[in-house]
Amino acid sequence: MTPSPTPPSFAAAVLAGGQSSRFGRDKAFVRWKGRRLLDRQLDLLRHLGPSQLVISGRPDADYAVVGVTVVLDAVPGQGPLGGLAAVLSATAAPHVLVLAVDLPAMTRGFLQSLLARRAPGVGVVPRIRLAGKAGWEPLAAVYPREILPLVRRHLARGGVAMHRLVEAGVTAGLLAEFPVPHASRAAFRNVNTPADFPKAPRPSWPGKA
Repeated sequence: MTPSPTPPSFAAAVLAGGQSSRFGRDKAFVRWKGRRLLDRQLDLLRHLGPSQLVISGRPDADYAVVGVTVVLDAVPGQGPLGGLAAVLSATAAPHVLVLAVDLPAMTRGFLQSLLARRAPGVGVVPRIRLAGKAGWEPLAAVYPREILPLVRRHLARGGVAMHRLVEAGVTAGLLAEFPVPHASRAAFRNVNTPADFPKAPRPSWPGKA
């Protein structure tokens, strides 16, 4: 029997460098179900077997995580696109799986389904279609290293919108669309306020009972 080829390596990164302005405090350190959101997302990615684990973070934060590379945006204020550029620049892996820190309902199974659809030089971005409209979900997606020049060009032109990068990446053949099954849509509920958490014990944060 011919052995199955070894899947290509990939890096994984938590995007945790946002300002969390609507939440009022850094969401990475908010505790939900007794754990920091950051630690929950790191563990989710760690169990997928990445060759490198990365945090795209803020320069004023101490993430206190051993064995994880912390990278900072080259230019602050460029949002998730700046974080993606920093992560892609910090790894030699052919693909990077990124996950926003404020998607606490994301599942290992869904991320595995994304990784299974990547190809050499091509990443995968989920897309949700509702009422005739389609929205990209670029903050739980797989990006190929080959997209880094395109990311840098967008940033150099002052563009920080992730969906525009995704559209350009699809056009260039660097990204493939993955339609999100209806049963998986809840995984993309992001947290902008404490009331946005999935039903569970109330979130807490350092300094608050």
